[in-house]
Amino acid sequence: MKRAVLAASIAGLLAAGCGTPDANFPEPAACPSPAAVPTSRATPGTASVPAMLARIRNGAAELAALRERLRESYPSDTFSRRDAFRPDFARYADATLCLARELRGLTPPPRLEAWKARVDAALDALIAHTEGGREAVRTRNVSEYRDWYRGVDARIDAVEEAAAATP
Repeated sequence: MKRAVLAASIAGLLAAGCGTPDANFPEPAACPSPAAVPTSRATPGTASVPAMLARIRNGAAELAALRERLRESYPSDTFSRRDAFRPDFARYADATLCLARELRGLTPPPRLEAWKARVDAALDALIAHTEGGREAVRTRNVSEYRDWYRGVDARIDAVEEAAAATP
């Protein structure tokens, strides 16, 4: 009985240390309503080709800008011990996820379906990677955070390259 109590106490102390979440980490933020993409005059109800291209390409640039703003505050792959790091990262991840999901949810005009599928594949990879990074920071998992750090720029670059490609 004493061994069970001792083991439970040690497990509790270990759980209170590195690698565990805490109640102060923000829940995922609600995403704002997406902006409508202007429709084509020729086929009402269908997104305009130039408007769709512009929205996706501008969104890809916004994703890169979000990453740059986070990098300015936290330039290394070190899991920062600053109090603001975890909430700042949560805000970054939430903004990235909201924007990527908004772009992912856009319905392209028929002419852009193949192009949009390539963009969507890159967005899917970024979304999964960002979710993993958010979870790593929530649970204070330094190794997984470093994995996120090493892979995030390539995922954002892939979105930008897919968006910039000729449809």
